Amino acid sequence: MTAASDAKQQFKNRLSQNAVVQLAAKLLYMLSRLGLPPIILSYVSLEEYGIWATCFIVISYLGMSTFGIANVYIRYTAEYHARHDVAAINRLLTTGLAITLPLCLSLLALLALGMPLLLDAFKVAPHLRETAAILIFVTAAAMMLDLSFGAFSHVLGGLQLMVQQTGIWVASFLLETALIVALLLGGFGVYALLWAFVIRYLLATWLSARACYQALPGLTLSPRHFDRSLLPLFYRFGGVVQISGLLSMVLYSIEKVIAGAFIGVRATGLFDLGEKLPVMSSQTTSALNAVFLPAVTHLYSLGQMEELGKLYLKGARYISLLTGLIMGFLAGFAAPIMTAWLGPSEEFRITALIMAWFTLPFHTHVTTGPCTALHYGANQPARTLFYPLSQAALVAILVGGAFLIFGTTIPAITYGVAAAMTLSGWAYMAWSNRFLQVEPGPFIKRVIVPGLVPYGFGLGLAALTAPWFTAAGSDRWSLLGLLAVCGLLYSVVTTAFLYRVMCDWGEREYLRRQLAHTLGGFIGKAIGRKAG
Repeated sequence: MTAASDAKQQFKNRLSQNAVVQLAAKLLYMLSRLGLPPIILSYVSLEEYGIWATCFIVISYLGMSTFGIANVYIRYTAEYHARHDVAAINRLLTTGLAITLPLCLSLLALLALGMPLLLDAFKVAPHLRETAAILIFVTAAAMMLDLSFGAFSHVLGGLQLMVQQTGIWVASFLLETALIVALLLGGFGVYALLWAFVIRYLLATWLSARACYQALPGLTLSPRHFDRSLLPLFYRFGGVVQISGLLSMVLYSIEKVIAGAFIGVRATGLFDLGEKLPVMSSQTTSALNAVFLPAVTHLYSLGQMEELGKLYLKGARYISLLTGLIMGFLAGFAAPIMTAWLGPSEEFRITALIMAWFTLPFHTHVTTGPCTALHYGANQPARTLFYPLSQAALVAILVGGAFLIFGTTIPAITYGVAAAMTLSGWAYMAWSNRFLQVEPGPFIKRVIVPGLVPYGFGLGLAALTAPWFTAAGSDRWSLLGLLAVCGLLYSVVTTAFLYRVMCDWGEREYLRRQLAHTLGGFIGKAIGRKAG
């Protein structure tokens, strides 16, 4: 084996390992968070929960002020590391912090000044205004810490050290989960969520910085490393990414903003609950997107365009398949899932509608990830603006039309935003494929259709088993049992169909080899432990 082929194989192995680690971590996150909302709502009112959801709308918007900078870290760390240039990484990190620290402090000051207007905009009740102000400001302060010194985590991503990066993330969110439960039981109320969140980000920041210094012994932060010549990187590449990312984030939670502005924080809380499972599911498979930007940048900088094209199509296909497999079940069984999860309360009934309608939009959004990574990796971030701009136009048209038909209601917001997200995502993928010279027919056949097939199985199985769920009524344990049986049946039948019909011979052979390798390794380790 030549040195070039050996390096190529090492790159592929690292990419596969990073993807598996990211996927496993996101799955663990999803499972750890499933039990939290019912516990939280036992100690926190729906209005307080709505305020907590509003906190994340605010900090996500503030966070977009440094979104472009985060992508600069990832992209150019990957490029400099490919050239073994640690000094350039020192200059990049120091210059980035010199930009983000003053920016974050300025944003916090503006937030403090604008807090009364913000509370008015979200129709916060007078007796909850002080609580809301504390929650919003402190969560924003914690997020500003992450957005500045979180640069260390982005550097780890650029180095493709996803195992270390993911390990830190897992440790921090597991600690946060445990602290939420402990502090709720201790009587801290909604402030339990706040202090757990703060501690999580303090821990993650410290661990990421430590991992960076261990990975790069020559890494140093110093005013002498500040490099004015790097400022255009942040302003040109980062600036365009900034605009695109800001628009995308605004639109990512636009239904909550519209609900809060037109209806109130209770509606914001209901949207947060209804979208919780689709969002967590999409975040699980979006873990695969996290490996794309550094990998794409690496391949593009080396001029390996053929490998880049293969990576794009495979990534989009597998992300669509995996996401569809999860979302198909959620779409079909939304009503019994929400009843079993949150209880039979009439107050939460509308969340089933929200959940069912937002499965496909979030599925589509995740599938656009490889498109965005390719545009960033090719140093063409302006192309990504097509996505948020088209979505903004569709949201305005479709939500406005839904208001005229259904009134200013939660269903109207749901229908309008869900349709806008789905249509704009498909349009963005079609538009991106033109630049990547990917024909629409093969892309639809290999990426879009396989992801939609599970919805048919989920909705069909839900229709067949509807009498069982009707008989179970609102008994949560009976519903959980039925959901477990249906989930197992759905997983086996749908996976078997996708494997036999939607996968080609090469993919089936690859899956067989990987399964045999995994099982062989597991058995070997078990025998070794027994012998020892």
